[in-house]
Order: sequence, then C-alpha cells, then structure tokens
Amino acid sequence: MKAWLRFLPSIIGKAIISEAIKKYDIEFNILRAHITPRGGKMLAEISGPEERESIKFMEEQGIEVNPIIKVVKKDKDKCIDCGACISLCPVKAITMEKDWTVEIDDQICIGCGFCAKSCPTKSIILFE
Repeated sequence: MKAWLRFLPSIIGKAIISEAIKKYDIEFNILRAHITPRGGKMLAEISGPEERESIKFMEEQGIEVNPIIKVVKKDKDKCIDCGACISLCPVKAITMEKDWTVEIDDQICIGCGFCAKSCPTKSIILFE
C-alpha cells in the first residue's frame, strides 16, 4: 500500500518507522520525503503480512497515515498523447502503448511530479 505519512514536529526525533519495521516485519520503501525539524511528509510503500498492524502502531505514535490509490491522474480529454512526460519519469511508470496513447501505471508511480510539470496541456494532475 502507498500512503502519505505526515509527521508533527513533536515526533521528528523518534525512531517510530524503524520500530514498526522491526516489530511488524514490514517492508518500508520511501518514495518521496520532505521532513524538517518543523515536521513534514513522506510518500511510502508499506507491505508485509502485518501491514495493518504496523499502520495502526504508527498512527498511535502520532504519524498521520493517509493511504492513496492514485498518485497522478491523466485527463484523457486534455491529453494529446505527445509523450513529453515519458522520458522524464524516473521509474518508467509512463509508457506509450501500441495505439500511440500515453498510459500511467499507478502502481509504479512515485508522485515525483516531473510528468505534471512537463505536460504542455496540463492534463496530468498530481495528488499531494
């Protein structure tokens, strides 16, 4: 599961994530992060047999967990399938299909925003 994790300043110095990894044997992949002493947020992929328990633990420790289904969305009415976004995607989540349409794989996307910034028709929307 991909989720945005929001950290308050009061918990920045605590090892909550590493404790959750040890305690619940989860895989924790940081996809994007911006954390300062004043707090911050992180896009992470969390998986494992005790995924739900680990999320509950993190929430109890003060981390706000907001699961996401989509990171970006393509407005098919606006998109002209030019492909300007494809080469900029660092994880290859955007591909050109055989029928010359641009497709975005939500399972691979990390929400970096390069595609949205490069789109000449502004047809890619980044969810924060």
